Amino acid sequence: MKRKLVLATATAVALVTGGTAVALAAGGTGAAPVQQARAALDRGEDRDDERDAEAAREARITAVQAIDAAVKARPGTVVSAELDDDKNDDKGDKDDADHDGWEVVVLGARGSTAHTVYVDPVSGRVLGTDTDDDSGSDDDSDDLAALRAAKVSARQAAQTAATKGIVTSVELTDEDDAPAGSWDVSVLPAGGTHDDDWNVDVKTGALAPDKDDHDDRNGSDD
Repeated sequence: MKRKLVLATATAVALVTGGTAVALAAGGTGAAPVQQARAALDRGEDRDDERDAEAAREARITAVQAIDAAVKARPGTVVSAELDDDKNDDKGDKDDADHDGWEVVVLGARGSTAHTVYVDPVSGRVLGTDTDDDSGSDDDSDDLAALRAAKVSARQAAQTAATKGIVTSVELTDEDDAPAGSWDVSVLPAGGTHDDDWNVDVKTGALAPDKDDHDDRNGSDD
């Protein structure tokens, strides 16, 4: 979900820049084209949110069930799980495996091998796996160290956040301004059309709203 937001922001910059250039060439101020571009982007984001929300509600397999299926197929420690609806992605921006459904990343015991397990969102069947054998990877080593220190697993974090709605993703936070030692969980609330972000403490399991998500919704830049 957050990946799509980054791409949308980049598109907005391109549209706004292009609109300004056209307006200036015509001798205008550029304000109207910029506003039109932003409005078009907002409408596109709303449609994407609605499609993602529909896909989340159609899924019969929860994040917890997807994690269970993934670990059964590839034993290890779960780093993340995300409900990915590839058919709603832009053309050319689909994942390599091109699977619609749950993508669960599982680290092997030594942290040198990461498995991405694809789980069907309706049947719960494992559709396939990708394996990244990158021994010595600093990212994987850091993830494994954080996971070993955690008392709350990805599964438990998803289960906790599910009290707020449909969990669409869970991952170890890697944002500098996020609470240290927390799971970042995206949740679609009942009747909602976009995800809310929540943090689950990796040691206590305490659930709290994501501060950045709250600030963004209220127009704060801090």
